[in-house]
Amino acid sequence: MTKMIVIGLSAALLGAAGCGPGQDLFDAKVAELNKTKAELDQTRSDATKAKKACDERQAALDKDNEDLKTRLAALGQDMTKISGDLGAAKKRVEELKKAQEAAEKRAAQFREMVAKFKSMIDAGKLQVEIRGGLMLVKLPDNILFDPGKTDLKPAGQEAIKQVGEILAGIEGRKFQVTGHTDNVPIKSGKFKSNWELSTQRAVEVVKFMAKNGMDDKRLSAAGYADTLPVADNGTDDGRRQNRRIEIVVVPNIEELPGMDDSMLKPST
Repeated sequence: MTKMIVIGLSAALLGAAGCGPGQDLFDAKVAELNKTKAELDQTRSDATKAKKACDERQAALDKDNEDLKTRLAALGQDMTKISGDLGAAKKRVEELKKAQEAAEKRAAQFREMVAKFKSMIDAGKLQVEIRGGLMLVKLPDNILFDPGKTDLKPAGQEAIKQVGEILAGIEGRKFQVTGHTDNVPIKSGKFKSNWELSTQRAVEVVKFMAKNGMDDKRLSAAGYADTLPVADNGTDDGRRQNRRIEIVVVPNIEELPGMDDSMLKPST
């Protein structure tokens, strides 16, 4: 009896392990397991690809970020340069504006001088000129002095008195009286050369102007002999033009071009 039961159970187990519903269930579970494993492998593969793509995207973003930093730094430098250029341009515009205002002021003063000296100009006693950027009054020596002399003639005294009265009315200006000769050496025991003659004549004019009301602090004198001719010394007319007294309107320092405090300080 017992032997029969064992034989029956073995048969049942063999049936469960072999064909029949048990085998189908086993195969289904194996297939499900294989499917799950395949899905897991696919998920892992997809995750690996996604991570690689993410790493590549992050690397690209990092590169873009570095490029942006570089561009921003360059832009900052450009902005600094542009700001500096704009500042320099603004300063230059201001300098040009001041120079224009100064030029207009000098032109107005020149026109005013010409108008005030018109009667003397018309009488041939003097000329008003701008030469080398300087305003000046030019008087021929034959009106002021006898040849080789330094004493002002009566007509010369009257001319210098009129000139002094007009120049005294120009506020904020100093004047330099300059003596000039032709290139013919002077033949006088009193003066060793044309340097002494031209300088002494300038000094005489300055002393006369100061004596007749001009503030002597506004006056100076200089002699140039024949070093600054205005005409050809090879002709009589040229030499006549070169023998002269000029009264220069001394420019103020703010009228000089391109001057600022930095140019007046020693370099370090």
